[in-house]
Order: sequence, then structure tokens, then C-alpha cells
Amino acid sequence: MKSKHISNSPNDTVEIAKNFAKNLQGSETILLQGELGAGKTLFVKSVAKSLGCNDAVSSPTFTIMQTYSDGKFPLYHFDLYRIKNILELDNIGFFDYIEETGIKFIEWPEIILETITKISHIIITIKKLDKDKREIIIEENEGE
Repeated sequence: MKSKHISNSPNDTVEIAKNFAKNLQGSETILLQGELGAGKTLFVKSVAKSLGCNDAVSSPTFTIMQTYSDGKFPLYHFDLYRIKNILELDNIGFFDYIEETGIKFIEWPEIILETITKISHIIITIKKLDKDKREIIIEENEGE
């Protein structure tokens, strides 16, 4: 299933994320694609807040992963921007987390696209159309 949404402001993006969060079951793997500043982390923050997470959600660019456990479901937020190869991911236990119960958000997932196709996942692509306007495409994939 694929859906497209237009966001004309950060507040619109928050609302789209809240609506998305209503359908989460607690074990989804969600890949976030989009250029720097597109709103990937805002989307994750909004979903986390909708699920009752009171922690301050931030981009894990330097830590690679943040874990939030005070909401309805455990939430794992990965940023793979600085990862060079699959071995690095294996060394930090990334693939173990993917098998955990909880919602897994993965920013900059390009390095794992070939391996992730084996499991059910959701791809969210956020395209910057102008300063505040975004196209948000949500696509569910069943896996192989």
C-alpha cells in the first residue's frame, strides 16, 4: 500500500506523523529517506510523542542509535548517515535490534536496502518541494 501526503508546514508534518502513528502495532521497521533538513527527525519525534514518549527525541547522527522506552512501544531510532559498510552495523548489533519487538526508525537506510527487503518494512520518503512544503510518501512492503 502506498499513500502520498502534502505538508505545507512543520505542523502539517506533525499531523501526518500522528495519523501514521495510530496504525502502528509495535514491531514495525520504518526506513526514512530524504535529504538533510527534509523533516525525517521531526517525523520520528512526532510519532514518538503520539505514542506517549516523553523523552526529548533527537537525531542520533553521532551516536548512531537512540532508544526510547517510555512510550506505548519501545522505539529505536537509527541514523546510518556515517556508516560505511554492513560490517560496521553488525559490530554495533544493528541486526539484533531489527529483530527486537519495538518500532525501528532508520534514517539514511541506503546501505541496508538490499538486506532489509527480506523483512516487512515501511519506507517513508520526504521530498522537499520548497522551504516549508514537503511531499511525504508512505509505502508498505511485505518482505520476501
